[in-house]
Amino acid sequence: MKTLATISRIITGIVFTFSGFVKAVDPVGTEIKLGDYFEAMGLDFLMPYALIFALLLNTAELTVGIMLLFNLLPKFSSWVALVFLIIFTPLTFWLAVANPVTDCGCFGDAIKLTNWQTFGKNVILLIFVLIFFIYAKNNSSKIKLKKPVIISIVLAFLALGFQLKNLKCLPPIDFRPFKKGVNIKEASAIPEDAEKDVYETVLFYKNLKTGELKEFNIDNIPYEDTLTWEYDTTITKLISKGYEPPIHDFFLTDLQGNDRTSQILNDKNVSYIMILHKFEEGLNKIDESVNEIAKYAKDNNLNFYCFTSSGNKEINENKNRLPQNIIICTADYKMLKTFARKNPSFVVLENAVIKEKVPFGKAKKKYKINTK
Repeated sequence: MKTLATISRIITGIVFTFSGFVKAVDPVGTEIKLGDYFEAMGLDFLMPYALIFALLLNTAELTVGIMLLFNLLPKFSSWVALVFLIIFTPLTFWLAVANPVTDCGCFGDAIKLTNWQTFGKNVILLIFVLIFFIYAKNNSSKIKLKKPVIISIVLAFLALGFQLKNLKCLPPIDFRPFKKGVNIKEASAIPEDAEKDVYETVLFYKNLKTGELKEFNIDNIPYEDTLTWEYDTTITKLISKGYEPPIHDFFLTDLQGNDRTSQILNDKNVSYIMILHKFEEGLNKIDESVNEIAKYAKDNNLNFYCFTSSGNKEINENKNRLPQNIIICTADYKMLKTFARKNPSFVVLENAVIKEKVPFGKAKKKYKINTK
């Protein structure tokens, strides 16, 4: 049984380490996913703390994964892994049944699993953890480490520091659909033979005798029994989800309400894009280099856009802080955070292809822009 316990520990360690690492690469992604959970569960008051929870969750998962792999503090690491799975297995079962969030995010953006696949994975892991947990006393480490507690603490700080670095810059590995080299136009296209969404029209009728609301489909409407049933309302249900392209929410509108999406994607020339998730907050983080980049764009007949999710009121109150040749467009907040995690960021687009993406502070140096 010791061999089975060792195999269980290693498999669990690999999964925890991989899961923790891919999320630590992009802690903002975990923040967004936790925000989805909080919203679905009616815990909106936790939304401001989503990033803190994300950092702690990723740190714990990555640290415990490495501890399991190298058999550091086996009793403690097996306890933590067991607590993880006792919490997340019922949670993922609820997600699979209720489906309030379509993707659990357990492997970040690196690997997408359905909620039922995630639940199945957690059940299997729970079995492995229980095996290792039961035999942890006899499954001592073959690697003799004098100070496993100190090593584990150092691992935790390294995991946290890795995430803080990735928050300051852009993720070192981009698992998202807006990665460098992607053609946004192609990644947004839906093939002609792709599966379509299937909907069902459901009508609700009220029972005039009991007050009961009953659901009917289009084929069994009680339209003849007007003495018993009275029409109440109609809804459309999604029965099965069709094909969804990797990029499905790239829509840009200028301040006059004009759709700029096609113009931006069909521009064969180089375009500069400054991404400000929140307009005023992002403006407070940029320096004078924005004026030099804007002048360079103007002198070379390049379009320079600013994408933001803020409303017109906030934009109009602050837009005079930007050069006039910058075209301001509004877009969905989550899409912009998926496009570029750092606020502000700088993107180079050419013929719908993402050529480069950097924090805005590195834009001038990266492209050696010199207007003198």
